[in-house]
Amino acid sequence: MAEENIKFIDLIRSKLGMAKKPEPAEKQTTEYRPVDKGVFKGIYGQLRKWYYGAVKSASTRKGKYKKYKFLDDNLAEAEAALNIYSDNIVSGAIGGEENYKLAIDPKTPGIEKIEEVVKTMERKSGIKDQIWEIAREMNGYGDDFYEIVIEEENKEHWVTRLKQLPREEIFANVDEQGVFVEKAFPYIQAEELGEKDPIKFDDWRLVHFKIGKKIYGVDRALFAGAPQRIGRQLLWIDDSVVIARMTRAYMRYGYMVDTTGMSDEQAWEFIDEFRERTKRTEIVDQTTGRIDVADAPPMPDEDVFLPVGEGSKQDIKVLSGDPNVGAIDDVHYLQNKFFMAVGMPKAYASIEEGTRAKATLSQIDIQFARQVRRKQNALKPGLTHVYTTQFLIAGIDPTAFSWAVVFPEMATMDEMIKWQMMKTKAEVAKLLVVDVETLNNLWVMEVLLEFSQEEIEKYAAVLPVAPGEEQVQLSPELAAMVRRDPYTRKILDDLKDLVSWKLNREEEIEGKKLIGIERSEPLGDTE
Repeated sequence: MAEENIKFIDLIRSKLGMAKKPEPAEKQTTEYRPVDKGVFKGIYGQLRKWYYGAVKSASTRKGKYKKYKFLDDNLAEAEAALNIYSDNIVSGAIGGEENYKLAIDPKTPGIEKIEEVVKTMERKSGIKDQIWEIAREMNGYGDDFYEIVIEEENKEHWVTRLKQLPREEIFANVDEQGVFVEKAFPYIQAEELGEKDPIKFDDWRLVHFKIGKKIYGVDRALFAGAPQRIGRQLLWIDDSVVIARMTRAYMRYGYMVDTTGMSDEQAWEFIDEFRERTKRTEIVDQTTGRIDVADAPPMPDEDVFLPVGEGSKQDIKVLSGDPNVGAIDDVHYLQNKFFMAVGMPKAYASIEEGTRAKATLSQIDIQFARQVRRKQNALKPGLTHVYTTQFLIAGIDPTAFSWAVVFPEMATMDEMIKWQMMKTKAEVAKLLVVDVETLNNLWVMEVLLEFSQEEIEKYAAVLPVAPGEEQVQLSPELAAMVRRDPYTRKILDDLKDLVSWKLNREEEIEGKKLIGIERSEPLGDTE
């Protein structure tokens, strides 16, 4: 009965085109097949696990931190870029303010106590000295984590230190959607995420300085993306230049030794004896420990000895090294790409000369200013967190008065604005075929930039409006035509950004008192 059922099922399958195909015989091959069992299976499994683990770890947050640190430790251009960015973020103006300040309304009740609390905390914690390093770490790695250390002194509590935490061990306590699981404990410390007993940090205790709006700023670090790849290429080419000079740049001598009347064998024996008398290269055989001279290969810096016969002159010739070792255009090419990727002018790294003159300020200076401003803004939330904590433990309500962290402006801001205004007027004159001298700054600010009269008056000191009845007054239609030109529109956007930055900072500090010390000072010192 069972056999009949099987035959019936096979019949149905054949009618439906589902007949079971015969299994093909195993294909024979003469190639070697590794045995996938026992010790071999274990070795291949470990290799696969190691390879996929290495690939995966390179793309993790911890792996990216390691790549950034490698560039910082080994590439001079990367180290210089981080240092220069930090200098401009923290200090900004040359010969002016040396650090950030707190801008507070002078009419705030109890402002004397607030100012004393701020200055005392800054002296005790050394935050003004530490801010440069904080800016550098945040810029280079995208993230920087600090624990606020509070100590009691004479029944008063003070923020005495910002303790840096290993960034690769700090994790945001969030779910898969990026929402904090416990708002009271937003961050945890553990070697690997998912450990049973991680260290939890209260919401006030940990400060996260980061770039960008994501949970972590690692993908917005200075070396994220293209700069990391270009930086590694620059390291490789730098090593190759050194190796080329060590192997191909030597000047050698060619000895033409007269061996007239000797057979070939006698000639080479004579050459060997002559060479040993003039120069001897000894190599130690690692297996026997004996000095081997006969089989020593010629080194790049070793002189050449050649036999010459009758009719040839015995002589000593100079063999020059590779003439191309001085060609380093590829190094300059990668350097230019690296600085372009990190958004910093090469002149800031003292690589180019004569490019920091007032008349040669370029578009990249404005781009660099934008980068610096963004990173200053990225530092403000973390600093606000620290000062808010100190105000609260000192019994001061930080929401009861108006205050803000204010960084110094860049030293070249006014120069860039004047230069950009001149460039704008020249471009408008070219479009309208008028003399650039007839274009009024007032018209550019009022019509093209659409600034209010109050803003124009505030900035008249930097952009003086030249009086003149004969100065051209262009219609709104012509102004609209000017703004439609792509290149002119780009120049106007740059100019508007520069002026807006200047005006915004003046508004931040207008009518406010700037408090805080320039740098950390010993307790008891007076300013």
